[in-house]
Amino acid sequence: MINLLRAEWIKLRTVTMNWVLGIIALAFPLVVALLTAYFRGDDTGFNTLTTRDYVGVLTGTSVVSALLCGVVAAASITAEYGFGTIRPTFAATPKRLHVVLAKGAVAVGFGMVLATIVQLIGWFAGSAIADGRGATMDLAFADTAVPAMVGTVLLTGMMALAGYSLGMITRSTPAAVSILIVWPLIAEGLVGGLLGLILDDSDVGRWMPFQAGIRMAVLDLNDGGPTRLAAGIYFGAVALALASLGAWSVNRRDA
Repeated sequence: MINLLRAEWIKLRTVTMNWVLGIIALAFPLVVALLTAYFRGDDTGFNTLTTRDYVGVLTGTSVVSALLCGVVAAASITAEYGFGTIRPTFAATPKRLHVVLAKGAVAVGFGMVLATIVQLIGWFAGSAIADGRGATMDLAFADTAVPAMVGTVLLTGMMALAGYSLGMITRSTPAAVSILIVWPLIAEGLVGGLLGLILDDSDVGRWMPFQAGIRMAVLDLNDGGPTRLAAGIYFGAVALALASLGAWSVNRRDA
C-alpha cells in the first residue's frame, strides 16, 4: 500500500494542471486576506468586529481553494480513464479497491495539507502585517475563528473526496468538474429555493449537502441552519456515500 501511495503522489505532483490549480488555490485566499490586513491595518485597530471580518475573508476565500482541490481530485482519476493509463494501473494492482483508496488518500491529503498551510500563513502573516501597520489581531476577539479555520481544512478534505468520487462515477473530467462547480454554486441554490417555497421553510436551502458543508467555514451560524458539527457530519456522510458509489462503479465496470 505504501508503494501505491508513493506512485499516486508521483502522478499527482507531476501533472502541470495540478501545479497550476494548487498555486491558485494557495495564492488566492492569501493574497486577498493579506491585502485586507494591510489596507485595514492602519484604521483604528482590529477590534472584535474587524478581527472577525479578517478571519471571515480568509475562510470565505478558502472555499474557492476547496473547490479547486476538488477539481484536482476529480482529474486525478478521470485523466487516467481519459488517457487509458488506468489499465496498466489495474494490471499492476489487480485489487482495484487498493488503487481507489490510495488515489483517494493522496487527493484528500493534498487538499487538507494545502488548506492547513493557507490558514496558518493567512493568520500569522496577517497578524504580523496588521501589527506592522499599528493594529492588533487576536483570536480571543472571535471565539468562532479557530473552529471556522479548522472547519475550512475539513471542508477542503471533504470537497476533495466529493470531487474524487464524482470522477470515479462519471469518468469524465468535464462532467465531474461541471457537477462539482455548478451544483454547489448554482444548482443547490435553485433547488433549495424551490423546496423552500414548496415546504414553506426558508431554512431548507441551508441543508443542501454542499451548502451545509460550506457552513463549516462560516464564522456565524445563527441563522436556523445546521451547526458546524452537524454540517460536517452531514456533508462528510454525503461525500462518503458518493465515494462508496464511485468505488462500486470502478469495481463493476470495465477499465
